[in-house]
Amino acid sequence: MTAVDPNLPWYLAQLRPNGLSMALRNLERQSLTHFAPMETRTERRAGKFVTREALAFPGYVFVQPNPDAGGVRAINAPRGISKLVALGPEPAAVPHDLIEALRLRFSPAPEVAAPDFAPGDHVQILEGPLADFVAEVEATASEGRVYLLIELMGRATRVAVDARRLKFTGE
Repeated sequence: MTAVDPNLPWYLAQLRPNGLSMALRNLERQSLTHFAPMETRTERRAGKFVTREALAFPGYVFVQPNPDAGGVRAINAPRGISKLVALGPEPAAVPHDLIEALRLRFSPAPEVAAPDFAPGDHVQILEGPLADFVAEVEATASEGRVYLLIELMGRATRVAVDARRLKFTGE
């Protein structure tokens, strides 16, 4: 994405079917500023859960025209774009406040380092179905997973949890 100009309006462009990669490639080639908010989605396919990046607004991309390169008309030219969304005869501009809010919402979260745990530490699970349970660390894995022993129904059960979803307890 090229630099955002706060003085130029944003428009919503409808993509052709399966035209996202072609549209983004051609918008880059024409030096048009664009924004395609992506989000992580987990879906069930063939009995397995698959996590992938997908458009937050399937079939659409936000584009800011370059007045030196044809203005609004240039947005309809790139391959992969079907048309600009219009309310009446003219394309409808998207408010800058909405674009800024979407950019904040869909910007990638900074990666947080996982705390170091040692076997025997007592930790509290912060998220998920076992949230607020206190468990004992059994082992740590190199991929940021921690194996815990948690007491469920009178017996110790081993569970694997992301280390970023745990915190030390005072025990």
